[in-house]
Amino acid sequence: MNAITSHRDAVVTTGLAQPRRVTALTGLLFTLSLSLGGCDSKPSTVALAHTPTITMPEAGDPSLTVDPATKDVLMSWVAGDSTGYRIWFARSSDRGDTWSTPIAVTPAGEHLRIHPESSPTLVCEAGGKVGVAYSTSVEIEGRKWPASDLRFVRSLDGGRTWAAPTTVNDDTAKGPGNHSFHGLTQGPKGRLVASWLDSRPGGDGIVSDEAEGHDASIHIARSDDFGAKWSENLAQWSRVCPCCRTSIAVDLNGGTYVAFRKHFPGQVRDAVVARTDTPPVRMHADDWVQGGCPHSGPPLLMSLDGTLRMAWFTGAEGHVGVYFREVLAEHLDSLGTPVPVLVSEKLSTVHVSLAEAGMSGTLVACDADTTGAHRVTLARVEASGRRVVESLVVPYSSGASHPRLAVTPDSRLAYVAWTTHEHDHEVLRLARWQVGR
Repeated sequence: MNAITSHRDAVVTTGLAQPRRVTALTGLLFTLSLSLGGCDSKPSTVALAHTPTITMPEAGDPSLTVDPATKDVLMSWVAGDSTGYRIWFARSSDRGDTWSTPIAVTPAGEHLRIHPESSPTLVCEAGGKVGVAYSTSVEIEGRKWPASDLRFVRSLDGGRTWAAPTTVNDDTAKGPGNHSFHGLTQGPKGRLVASWLDSRPGGDGIVSDEAEGHDASIHIARSDDFGAKWSENLAQWSRVCPCCRTSIAVDLNGGTYVAFRKHFPGQVRDAVVARTDTPPVRMHADDWVQGGCPHSGPPLLMSLDGTLRMAWFTGAEGHVGVYFREVLAEHLDSLGTPVPVLVSEKLSTVHVSLAEAGMSGTLVACDADTTGAHRVTLARVEASGRRVVESLVVPYSSGASHPRLAVTPDSRLAYVAWTTHEHDHEVLRLARWQVGR
């Protein structure tokens, strides 16, 4: 491994709480103690780790996962220079202190769709299988927005070498369409399942008069050979908010669930969840009236016991904030009371990431704090899903955007990566979260 210097410039400690562009890191040490409620739990700690470095000055839009066999943390990100953007990959075997030499995994000259809400998604299987789903961009004369394809690139040797990308959407011969804002998950027997916003020629997701604008529909595809080939695309729900990421989850029987932001009549844009071939269910009747797409999709998780966990942001007046819910998948129509994670009328659009941490509960990362500042807020919802039991703000995360979470197999260590905007540059950052319980 070609290693880079380690930096540990911040540590955050918290007790129990009641309900694109790489730069060097400083050596300043922060220590923060929160005592928001009495408890016997071990405190959580968060320490800033290093990020991979490359010579290109532009880098951001990270995605994270943990190798289930080696416990290495894996990261992909987008970086570019005057020649364009590519997706890069590196791994760390020492919890983010040092990294392997970054490898470009997408072909030179391929035009990526650069949008943090539609950023690449990294997945990994035991046995050295690593893959990234991403969107390309094609300018079309006479069209306001470029066309896009959903692509998947894979490695079978742990990320050392990468095959040529495959195209997930199956309408490439029918003319240019839009296929982005994807979700990607791993199902039983290694199956990959992808969802995305789709506005293909002849589809029902290009214009919806009832939904008052240009919307998308949702399509789903599956791969049983880790992305070498993809199934026929399955059209699902229409009248979907056109620029909010989808999220997808699969149960042990192959049942597929998708979370997305639906565009209802009257410019209402509420988060919903649905099983394939069934109508979507609102995560909560927020009735958020929003004249344009908020660019904030709801994350979704499926536990081994069939529990769906979801989070979403709403800007609805009187209850602006991030909320959490969980429900048994078989009882999707009986969602309980939302759990407030981050609530403040000062918030603008917030982007949320989720990760399951076993008996420690569900981890939540947001790119805002209660003051409205764009700093990373980390929270932990207890295993019962009834309340937030820890919450902290990472003090060195000003200017943060679109955090992404990953958890080790033992559920005790999590990683959070985000893009920070500093001095007209974007800085890729990574922190280790030692989860308390």
